[in-house]
Amino acid sequence: MRRYPLLLGGIFPFAIVIWLAVLSADAKSGDLPQKLLSAHTVYIENETGFADLGSVAILEIQKWNRFEVVEDREKADLIFRLDNGAHVRELPEGQFPSAADNPPVEGAVPNGYTRLALVDPKSGQVLWSGLHKTESGKVKRGHLLDSLRDVFREYDRGKR
Repeated sequence: MRRYPLLLGGIFPFAIVIWLAVLSADAKSGDLPQKLLSAHTVYIENETGFADLGSVAILEIQKWNRFEVVEDREKADLIFRLDNGAHVRELPEGQFPSAADNPPVEGAVPNGYTRLALVDPKSGQVLWSGLHKTESGKVKRGHLLDSLRDVFREYDRGKR
């Protein structure tokens, strides 16, 4: 009846342990891009349509004191993009939107959430992103930057 005692009793549990070790190693924030770690300045790009979320982001970044918020995109080491998936903008009369006007996005943002992304201003590469629960421009549950601060906190712990 027991055909594979070695498989069930030895190899299978060993494989599970190895798999879990690999997953936990991948989950560590030690893989943060160097560009993210060396950045000092950020430019806020609020694409949510809610000015309050941009203001909250500025206040939380200033309070955190990890980055300096700059008003000129050209002087920024990173772009801090807030996005809720609803991209609405006015077009001049007679002009129609094209595919080039809508750059590819990282994925759909669920209703009631805002995507936070740190983007390399030169390459446009997303260096980090996360979602936070929001409702009509208001932050729900905690602070807007909680997940970003957690990533840096984990990275700092891993350095020790």
